[in-house]
Amino acid sequence: MRNTIKIIFLLIGFICKAQNADEAKIDTVYNNLYSRTPKNFKVDEISKPNNRFFTLDLNSIGGLRSVYQFQDDLKFNGTEINWLNKQIDQIALAFYLEGKPILIRKVGGYDGCPDVNVYTETIKRKKVTILNFCFTCSGAGKLDEFIQIFNNRTNSLLK
Repeated sequence: MRNTIKIIFLLIGFICKAQNADEAKIDTVYNNLYSRTPKNFKVDEISKPNNRFFTLDLNSIGGLRSVYQFQDDLKFNGTEINWLNKQIDQIALAFYLEGKPILIRKVGGYDGCPDVNVYTETIKRKKVTILNFCFTCSGAGKLDEFIQIFNNRTNSLLK
């Protein structure tokens, strides 16, 4: 079971749909941000619950997302979920402190996903990177709270 879950986490982290050179470059930028550890971010090892799934790489948006989306299947308790929520909040803060604020947008569904997975917008006179999380119709709700926690932190810092 452990190996199966690790394989699933790896597959989720490395999915790329590069069809031409421009899309490949955009996907590379997306994947680099998705798997990047900001300078100011350190996983809170002191209060980290003793859970075998927390030994995985949780130093990136992708790592945290991978574990977070399976919290029901992995039967995390309240302490474990609260710890994950704090890590999501802190990684959003770390990106902001680096001068690279990020917001996550949920896209996809019936209409499909846009060609561009990462782009920038100016919000409150600051350049903000937007990461699109693409979903099918059935998988859209599992990460709503992840996105909300991450975006709430970034939005509060942009004010």
